[in-house]
Formats: sequence, C-alpha cells, structure tokens
Amino acid sequence: TVSAAHAAAAVGAGGRGSLSCGCGASVLRATVRWPPSLLGRFEALLSRRLAARKRWIAAVETALSGSPPLGEVTALLGRAETMQLHDDARAAELSRRAAGGEAWEARAAAMLAGKAACSLGALQAHLRAAGSLPLRLPQEAALRAKEAGARAWAREAEGALQGAARWQPSDAASEEKLRSLLRRPEPAGLTLPAAESLSRELERLGWVREAAALSEEPKPRLDALKEATSRADLLGLSHLPAAASLERRAAAASKWCGRANNALRRRSYLNQLQALSAEGAALGVATEQLEEIDERVASAARWSERARAALASGGSASVEEAVALATEAAALDVTVAEEGKVKELVQSHELWAKRATGAFVKRGCGASLLEALTHRGEPLETTAESEDGGGEQSGTTACCFCTGNDAATTSKFMIGCDACDRWYHGPCVGVDKKAADQMTEYVCLFCCRKSGTPYKYGPPEPVPKMTRRPRLRQVAALIDEADKIPLSIPEVEPMRRLMSEAAAWQAEASGVLEQEGSAALPASKLLSVIAAGEACEVEPEALPALRKVAAQFLAWQSRARAVLSGEWSPIH
Repeated sequence: TVSAAHAAAAVGAGGRGSLSCGCGASVLRATVRWPPSLLGRFEALLSRRLAARKRWIAAVETALSGSPPLGEVTALLGRAETMQLHDDARAAELSRRAAGGEAWEARAAAMLAGKAACSLGALQAHLRAAGSLPLRLPQEAALRAKEAGARAWAREAEGALQGAARWQPSDAASEEKLRSLLRRPEPAGLTLPAAESLSRELERLGWVREAAALSEEPKPRLDALKEATSRADLLGLSHLPAAASLERRAAAASKWCGRANNALRRRSYLNQLQALSAEGAALGVATEQLEEIDERVASAARWSERARAALASGGSASVEEAVALATEAAALDVTVAEEGKVKELVQSHELWAKRATGAFVKRGCGASLLEALTHRGEPLETTAESEDGGGEQSGTTACCFCTGNDAATTSKFMIGCDACDRWYHGPCVGVDKKAADQMTEYVCLFCCRKSGTPYKYGPPEPVPKMTRRPRLRQVAALIDEADKIPLSIPEVEPMRRLMSEAAAWQAEASGVLEQEGSAALPASKLLSVIAAGEACEVEPEALPALRKVAAQFLAWQSRARAVLSGEWSPIH
C-alpha cells in the first residue's frame, strides 16, 4: 500500500520515485515506475481529496470559532471519520463537543419528558451548562421555555397559597384553584417546593372539610376522631378550634373507654353499667365499648324483667323457669339485683328436692321423685344392688315391693322371678330364706296376675309400693317447707294427695284405737284397717300401734287355738 504523500512525491519526481516500507529495524526501498495514464488519474484523485480536506478544514475552523448547531458538528465529525482523520486535533475537538452536546441533549430530553424528576435549580444548572458548550442545542429553547413556565407557575402558586391560607371550610374555590394548578403541565417532572406546598395545603383544606363533617356527625367513631387529631398534628393544624374540639372529644371518650374496659373485664352490677352507658351516650362518640355495654345492659334488663315477673307471680312460676333464669344469669356477665333471689329460690328447691327424694325414693331405684309419687301399675326397672349396697348384679330388679326402710330385712337375700327375670328382696314379697332354698321355681305377683294364677306366698299378699313410705309428719313437714318456696313444684300435689290418703286412714284408725280392748271390735275389722294402712304410700302415725294390737291379737289367737286343741296348757 502506497500512501498519498509517497505517491505525490513520486509524481513530482517525473514518474520515478523511491518508496520505502518500514518493517522494524530494516528498511526496504524500491523504485517504482508509473505508467503515464495511471499517473494522470491518480493525480486527479489526489487533487480532489486534497481539495475536500481543505474545505473540511475551513468548515471546521469556522465552526470552532463560533457556536455551531450540534447537527453540524456531528456531520463534520462524520466526514472526518470518512477521511480517516483520526489524529487530527480539530477532529478531536469536534468529538469532545459532540459528546458533550449529546449528553446534554439526552438529559434535557428526559427533563422535558418528565422521566427524570429534578428541581428547578437542577434545570437551571443544566441550562447554564449549555452555555459552557459552544453549540446550538436543539432542545435548549424548549428547556428554557419549561424553566420560564415553571418560574411563572411557581409565582402563581405562591399567590394562590397566600389566598388559601385561611383554612376555612368555605374555601372550596381556593381548593379548586390549587387542584387546577397541580394539574397543569408546568410542574410535571419537576420537584418544585411550591408543588409540595400546594399538596400540603390541599391536605390541610381537606382536613378542615373532614373535621367540619366530623363535627356535624351526631356520633362519630372514636377511631375517626383520633385519626383526625393525629393528622392535624402532622399538618400543623392543632391550633385550629376544630382540631382542639376534636381532640377534647377524643380525649374524653378515650378516658371513658378506659373505665368501660375495667367494668367489662369484671362482673359489674347492672346499675353501674347503666350509669356508664348513659355517660358514654352523652359524649356523642361511637365506641366498641359502648356497644358492648349497651348489649350487656339490654340482655340484663330483659332478664331482670322476666325475673321480676317470676318473683312477683305469687308462686306460679315453674321450677324449670327458675332454673333457666339462674342459668342465664350466670352467663350474663352482669350482676343483677334479682339474681340473688332467683339463686336462693333454686337452691331452696334443690335442698327440698334432695330431702324429699331421700324420703320417698327407694335406694337403688331409678325412678325420679315425681315418678315415685305418681307411678302406678307395672314396676319401674332399675339396676340391682348387692347386699352391701354397692356393685351390680346381672338382671334387673323391681323396686315397687321394697319398703326400703329396714336394711336388716332387705339385705338378707334376693330372689328372681323365673318368668320376667325381675329380682326382689325375699322378705318384701313374703318369701323367707328357708322356703327360697327349697323352691325350684318362683313366679312374682305381677306375673301371677298376668297368668291368672294365685300368688303362692301369702297371706298377706304383697302390696306394691312405689315409695319408701315416709311417716306422715315427715311428709307434712316437707309440704309445709315447699309451700314457703314461691315456686310451682310439680311434686307437691301428688305428695299432698298421698298425705291426704294417709291422714284419712289416720282418722279412721284413731276410732279403732279408741276401741282397743273392747270385745265389740271384730278382728276382721282390725286386720282390714291395718291392710288399708299398709297400702298407703305415706305411713300413718297410728299404723305401728295398730300393728302392735294386731300382733297381740294374733299371738293370743294362736295360744287360744293351741289350748282348745290341747296342744298347749296354760298350767305347767
């Protein structure tokens, strides 16, 4: 490859030239002889290139002496690349200016598009940087227009801020003006202090409007008041009368809520909660505590009304109603004045029912007190007890024949019916131990009645009893006690009926006792009266005395028969 300088030197030598090529330390020299036609064409080419370079140099010197457009500098730099002027100082200067201009243009484009938020000062600094670049930049005019618009907008915003600084709820026009200023394109992409002030001012105006709405609400929520006062502190509006009013209401409601929480954590009295409810309602603030207190007060008031009606019913309220009231009172979380009276009624009935059950219901019998007092007919089934009163045996037992009063008798032995598999105390059904050991089959009284066969173990034939046959005076005491409990106790009426039966028998037996020792009293009459007394579920007081008379008569009758038959002589 022959450079243009070497070729020109060769042409100037008349077609002969000495060319050299540097290869390290050695130099290769050659003599070239050019054809005349080729030399002419090559000379014209070199002349054109030389003229183009001179024109480029003239254009560059003109551009570097002033402030050329960035596009012109870029074009000159492109021509330098084409002419391979890499080592030319003028090309280096063009490259420096082009790089600076392009960087400036890129940032200016970002500022104009709003992609890179910057302050007004940064925008102005960027414009000053354009002055240090001896270039005419395409976007400089647009950026200067944006800067001028931003400054004008800032002045207008300052004026609007001064007019809106009253912070009154009626400043809707000022608020709309501030919003319209923020919607304008001038502040787009710029972090202007005036824009921040506008936004903050709008927040303040919005707070004033919301505070006015809160003040007009009949019962604003406490959390809304607290949020409003907190925002007032952040916005620097705590000095406003509206903020002070909201803060006072929030403070009073918070203080009340603390007392209400203490009352809700424990079982407070109804009148205390009612007073707290009235105080909380007077504050005019809606709180969760007030809602819970009102709910408790309403529930307790409804319960109290029902309890007062039950207590004032004159004893017509049922036991179930009283028990339900006591159960509900325990779940109220409120202490009501009538609660103690209701609990006392329920406890009195429970104690009475326990004593009445012990008096009437046989040990080991599964019947309730009311069943024992009212049941007639087939015996009630229950699990059999062992002789010592504990444990279980196979099968079932009928408790209807058992007196349940004489443990020495009932604990001797039991006998089971081969027909119905019910178990009975032997003495209670007229079977002694000796007879039980000798028999191969036993059929109870109920099964005999069903089959129409006579009961073998009598007389007297066992009489079914559903109760333990308490004494008449014990039953009278239970009824007197029940009459003092202002509740409708279902067991009292059947108990009173059984007592009346025993009292009627008692009156008849009194006449029999008055004839004791008189020959006019037939023995059959005495025995029939005793049998009627034995049939009573409540044992009359005179029954033991008549039993004694009957026993004496039967003993005398036995001796008399022995004497008459010669089996026994009164003379020894």
